[in-house]
Amino acid sequence: MPNVRPQPPASELRKHVATVHVSGELSLLERKIVNVLLLNAFDELLTSKTHSLPVGILCTMLGFDSKNTDALKKALLKIMSTPISFDLLHEGGKSEWAASPLLSHAGIRNGVCSYEYSDWLARKLANPDIYTLININVQRQFSGGYALALYENCLRFKRTGSTGWIPVETWRRLLGADASMYDEFKHFSSEVIKKAVKEVNLVSNILVTPEYKREARRVAEIRFLVAENPQKSVYDGGDEDDQDKIRASDSFRRLTALGIGDRLAITWIQQEPARALQTAIYVEEKARKNQISGSPGGYARSIFENGNNLEVSPQERLQEEKLAAARSAEEKKKTVEAAADARARETTAAIKALPNTERRKLAAKYLADGGKGMSYQSETGTFKDVLERTAYTAWLRATISARIKA
Repeated sequence: MPNVRPQPPASELRKHVATVHVSGELSLLERKIVNVLLLNAFDELLTSKTHSLPVGILCTMLGFDSKNTDALKKALLKIMSTPISFDLLHEGGKSEWAASPLLSHAGIRNGVCSYEYSDWLARKLANPDIYTLININVQRQFSGGYALALYENCLRFKRTGSTGWIPVETWRRLLGADASMYDEFKHFSSEVIKKAVKEVNLVSNILVTPEYKREARRVAEIRFLVAENPQKSVYDGGDEDDQDKIRASDSFRRLTALGIGDRLAITWIQQEPARALQTAIYVEEKARKNQISGSPGGYARSIFENGNNLEVSPQERLQEEKLAAARSAEEKKKTVEAAADARARETTAAIKALPNTERRKLAAKYLADGGKGMSYQSETGTFKDVLERTAYTAWLRATISARIKA
């Protein structure tokens, strides 16, 4: 079944989409955790209440020391206590405000991080036009929390070219720059805007340029012009057409067959296509030999994210090639058989639909061509003898089938 992306409700702001901002300041680690957890849960946001991710894989995706679990726990606590707000502009100019904690639950047990979203937030996050899911490979490049926040909030405007004019106070909330020192714009500009713009342009797949609108000599609104960064296209998440091509690929088919979610499989193939395919082949071989104790999907994630060696022995590679050839031959056989069955059904239907006059004409032609017909009954155009009837039926099917092909 093809993957169908949910579309934003028509009542929401259509030009700038819904503004999503975090009330309170999140650190760089906390922002990265929010994105990794969402990426892991994305495909099951509307079907599963609880999500889980091995701590080792979580830390690898974060580029974080997995032994520092205290820092990880503190970051999860901060995320749980931080609300996310949605300011929606409805038709007619009426505004609506709603908020929810980023996580309603988080826990670590036996090396696995489990977490939950509220039902309300899960429905919101399932809409990618409301929350921009960034490429984890891009995220790893950032060293500043303000820069990552700016990137998240500008990325969705790459196609339109501009964020549009947004009040300074809203930008402060969007970037998490709530400290009192930023009440004075020159500090907000020098310590947050300029540094964040420099880092986004240096490490990400977009280029941002701030523009300022003044009222009574003070900067009241900021907009960012957003363009693709050609030097960093390797990190680009790609558009819908690119993702459709990925979904049609052998790598995607094999990864999802192992239990890897749609969004995670796309991310792997975008970031490291060769490794994604190697992972699928490697795990398929291990599963065939019953050498995986847990789920193939979980094993594949640990293999891909932990950088394990995926070298396959010559014997294993030969076996994989044999299996691939066998699969291909079996698929071709099924295709041929299906086509033959379809032709047979079509031929049978055509014979049943023959009028009696046509049946008699065909029988006469069969006899004229040398067919045996001692038991032929001209009034019905049939043969009473079983052997003669069988021979005629074979001739008749071949004749009608040839007509259909022609």
